Amino acid sequence: MHKLPRHNVIRVFEGFAGYGGATFGLRRSGVRHRIVGYSEVDEDAIELYHYNFPNVRNLGDITKLDPNNNRQCPDFDLFTGGFPCQPFSTVGKRQGQEDERGRGTLFGDIVRICEVKQPQYILLENVKGLLTGKMRATFEIILGELHRIGYDTRFAVLNSKDYGVPQTRERLWIFGYLGQLPENFNLVPPEEPLQGYLADFLDPNPSPELYKTQKQIARIHEIHHNDVFDVDEPLCYDIYNRKIRTDRICMTVTPPEHNVIRIIEPMVNGEERFRKLSLDEHFRLMGFHMDGVNNEILFPPTQNYTKLGRRAGNGWDVNLVGILLNHIFWQLL
Repeated sequence: MHKLPRHNVIRVFEGFAGYGGATFGLRRSGVRHRIVGYSEVDEDAIELYHYNFPNVRNLGDITKLDPNNNRQCPDFDLFTGGFPCQPFSTVGKRQGQEDERGRGTLFGDIVRICEVKQPQYILLENVKGLLTGKMRATFEIILGELHRIGYDTRFAVLNSKDYGVPQTRERLWIFGYLGQLPENFNLVPPEEPLQGYLADFLDPNPSPELYKTQKQIARIHEIHHNDVFDVDEPLCYDIYNRKIRTDRICMTVTPPEHNVIRIIEPMVNGEERFRKLSLDEHFRLMGFHMDGVNNEILFPPTQNYTKLGRRAGNGWDVNLVGILLNHIFWQLL
């Protein structure tokens, strides 16, 4: 990554924070920053964030924040958020023409706050499906609202596997700049080589409890109508499509309840090896450094596999975020 010029500390409000994907990414980026607060309502996410950043204040439910009250909502220079994309049409049924600006949705709260606070930068993330089909109209509303309150915008779909991490994870990124972006500004960072394939991101000695029994594996073969799992190196098994990923890349990490990812390992003593991802593997594939000794993210002992796996599946790839923020600010600072 580029070495950034010295600059004033950028004050950051992390909306819809989850485990703090923006905060971890900013640490990677080289951008001098201070998190003035974050917004999160999920109790498990709050506990995980606080466990890693105990000195950062949770500003609470974003829908209840008053941007004119500096105690409730301090001034900031950068808003970040992977906002839930509620259907604007359902809001419209309740609020009529108000819906044309997305008011009453969580994106509407971003606009409501940023219209008052006027941060210099806004970085938003969502699923790439926002660009297609019926959702395209929602996307156009989002861009239109950002433009209305003074922001020049750029957007791009970026994939984790193009920036070092062997996970196919395509996400839409929207960047807003208060005023006019430089004519040659480009949101897409240069691609970076993989730091390793899937096998390189897996635990050296996975816990036995992660593995399916031979009887359970036989049942999977019966349901999925596939052959014996005989591989030369650990590979990703796509349960949804009932096939082995032979590209040595992991499919999109999702919350455990979606139940779509398994790891197939080389056979041992003629027995198939088929298991779930460990928690460290979940987070390693989300860009975190996890060596078992100096883990970049710490897990509260009160949270179980499902809770922590859910946070990973709904989070930001912090490796990509660091690269993206470095690329953005290298052009603007």
